[in-house]
Amino acid sequence: VAENTVDVFIPGAGAVYYLNDAWQIIGGVHRGFVAPGTGSTSDAERSINYEAGFRYGAGALNLEAVGFFNDYSNLLGTCTASTGGGCAIGAQFDGGEVDVKGLEFTAGYDAAELLDTAWSIPVAAIYTYTDAEFKTSFNSGFGPWGNVNVGDELPYVPDHQLTLTAGVEGETWRANVIANYVGETRSVAGQGAIPDNQLINERIVLDLSAEVDIVPGVSLIGIVENVTDEVYNVSFDPAGARPGKPRTVLGGIRFTF
Repeated sequence: VAENTVDVFIPGAGAVYYLNDAWQIIGGVHRGFVAPGTGSTSDAERSINYEAGFRYGAGALNLEAVGFFNDYSNLLGTCTASTGGGCAIGAQFDGGEVDVKGLEFTAGYDAAELLDTAWSIPVAAIYTYTDAEFKTSFNSGFGPWGNVNVGDELPYVPDHQLTLTAGVEGETWRANVIANYVGETRSVAGQGAIPDNQLINERIVLDLSAEVDIVPGVSLIGIVENVTDEVYNVSFDPAGARPGKPRTVLGGIRFTF
């Protein structure tokens, strides 16, 4: 029998200031916490997370830009069956101080009026830039971390991600295309050029979806993921290079109550 008792206070605060009907300034500060597993000798994961930015919404256009900074006093790593890492399943590891900062931009627009059509034509873009670095040096038995030096980038955290969506919507049907770009990243903490045996490929994956209402509350749906059958790797753990999902076709019925 193993037991853990954790008492923690997790405050958070957010605020919105309306400059006018269209513009808002937003911000927030929140404490992050992840309890160690039962029987673990690791410290809890603790962080203070800040975000600030603005929102704009008028007519068919909406915009949002947010900067974020996550200040970890201790990052917790957990060995699982899917992540591997050359460690016992369930083992946990302290990652020390870590800074994660970045920007996220979101834009959405309904082009129906511009194209003079009765159909709704929603388009959107979401871009995220992330800079994640260890701020302490240590040696870890957790494979994705290994021998860490100050300034090493966190594994599996890409610098750049971009999602573009476009759709057409009628009264009883909808169709969408989604293009998702993920920049290259590393599978083991480090800095500088990424060795080939640690390189997670950049990729662009295209998805399609469509839905048509049969009767109110019941619709047929069809989805094609990775339309171009892009071949790319997503991980080197737990047992060597692992491919991303190949072209996948899904169909079904959606009930709405």
